[in-house]
Amino acid sequence: MFGELAVGYLFLGGAGAGSIAIASALDLACVRAPFGERARVCVDEAAPAERAVSFGMLVGLACLLLGIVCLLLDLGRVDRALSLFFSPSLTYLTLGSYALVLLAALGTLLTAVRFAFFPGISRRVVSVAEAFAVLAGFAVMLYAGLLLQGVGGVAFWRSPFLPVLFVFSALSCGFAIVLLAAVLAGLEKPPVRLVRMLVRADAAVIVLEVLTAALLMGTAQADAHPAVAQSLARLVEGDLAARWWVGFVACGMVVPFALEAMFSVSRQPSLAWSAVAVAAVLVLVGGFCMRGAVVEAGSHRDLVLEKPDAQALRLE
Repeated sequence: MFGELAVGYLFLGGAGAGSIAIASALDLACVRAPFGERARVCVDEAAPAERAVSFGMLVGLACLLLGIVCLLLDLGRVDRALSLFFSPSLTYLTLGSYALVLLAALGTLLTAVRFAFFPGISRRVVSVAEAFAVLAGFAVMLYAGLLLQGVGGVAFWRSPFLPVLFVFSALSCGFAIVLLAAVLAGLEKPPVRLVRMLVRADAAVIVLEVLTAALLMGTAQADAHPAVAQSLARLVEGDLAARWWVGFVACGMVVPFALEAMFSVSRQPSLAWSAVAVAAVLVLVGGFCMRGAVVEAGSHRDLVLEKPDAQALRLE
C-alpha cells in the first residue's frame, strides 16, 4: 500500500509543512519583515534574519510541492484526488487533503511576496496568511501520522504515539531547513540571535521526539499482538535496525542534539556554524529514515502458495 513515493510524500510533506509553519511563526513573532509599499524591492537588500525566513519559506514550499507530486504519482490517477474535493466526506483523508492544498496556496503567496514586489499586499494581509499557514502546517504534519494510524490492517501503526512522533519529526525537519537557510543566507553576518533561538527550540523538540519514540517502542513491547511484535523485532534487531538506530536515533536525534549543544557553548564561529549545518542535514536524514522504517515495519510478508503434497492428500 505504501511504497517509495508514499514515503517520499510523508517526508517531504512533513518537512515542508514544518518549514513553512516555523518561518511564518518566526516572521510573526520577531522578524516582522516589511510588506506593501515598504517592502524590499530585492530580497538581497533584506537583513540576514529576513533572508533566512524568506529562503526557509522557499525551500519549505519546494519540499511541500514535491511531496504533493509524489502523492499524486503514488495514487496513479488524478481523478482519485479530485474526488476528495468534489465528493467530500468527514475523514482524515479529506481534511488532510484540504489542509495540504490550503498550505500550498498560502506558501505560494508568502513566498511570492518575499521574492517579488507587491505594493498592494500589506503587512496585515501577510500576517493573516502567516497565521493560517501555521495552523495549516500543523494540520498537515499531524495528518501524515493519522493517515497511517487509520489503516486498520496494520496493528503497529495504531499506536496513539505515532501521529505525535510524526509531528515532532516534521517540526525538527522544519527547524533544520530554516537553520540551513539562516546559515547560508547570512554567511557574511549570520543572524546569531535567530540561530540560537532556532537551535534551542530544535533541541527541545528533539528531546520530545526521543520521549515519544521511546513511548512508541515501549507500548509496542507491551502489546501482545503478534503483528506488533513482528514489526518491533524488525526495528530493534531485524532488517530495519540500521535504518532505525543509526539513521533515525543516532543521525536524526542524538548527534544533532550533541552538535547543537556544542554550538551553544562554542566560541569559535567557524566551528559553530559548521556544527549547525551538519546537525541540520543529519536531522533531515533522520526524518527520512524514521518514516521509511515505520512504513516498512508495517508491511506484511507476501503469502506464498505452496503446492499440496500428494502424499499428504492421500486418503488413509
